[in-house]
Amino acid sequence: MTGVWGTRLGRAAVVFGLMMALVAPAAAQAPQKGPDALTPPPVVDPKKVETTPVTPGAPAASTFAPDELTLSPVPVLTISGSSSWEDAYDKLVEAVRKADTELKRLGLTQAGQVFVMYNTSDDRGFDYEVQVPFSGTTTQKPAEPMKLGGSFAGKVLRFVHTGSFGDMDNTYEQIANYLDEKNIEQNDLYIERYRTDLLTASPEALEIEILVPLP
Repeated sequence: MTGVWGTRLGRAAVVFGLMMALVAPAAAQAPQKGPDALTPPPVVDPKKVETTPVTPGAPAASTFAPDELTLSPVPVLTISGSSSWEDAYDKLVEAVRKADTELKRLGLTQAGQVFVMYNTSDDRGFDYEVQVPFSGTTTQKPAEPMKLGGSFAGKVLRFVHTGSFGDMDNTYEQIANYLDEKNIEQNDLYIERYRTDLLTASPEALEIEILVPLP
């Protein structure tokens, strides 16, 4: 017999054996009341050990719950591009650096956290838009392929990823499972909002909001 029940019976047998070993000498030395009399050993009632199987590293279900919010549009400088998955982080940092340089040239000031929109993706890579919110006005046009526009507006589910950029696949897998369980349709558009600065933060210590637009 294996599993939890086998463990319980095995432990009970060990306890019983130890108790017998302890009481045996006392039983041998006890005076007999008759020529054939025997002193019975005390009754041992081993306690059952309750065990609960736990999956190592499994997160509590209550820790992965999104909140719903409505995004209002803000002015952004957008730079589009594409990347392989292997070069994803470096490409995004490079795009943010170019956008930051262009904002300064235009006399604008960054005024909010960076958005990254994932438009299409496959096993080889993805297309993205890096959007940097800004304040101020300008009469100049941004250098190609950058453009001025507005950020996404509408209702979204907000999930939060904390930790390494390389571990985001696990978070996205949990998001997919959550959407399936709740029967929420999704049009493959995902938006990331970086609470940490991509230009200064370590790729191992990021805090990112993953925003899933609702239909």
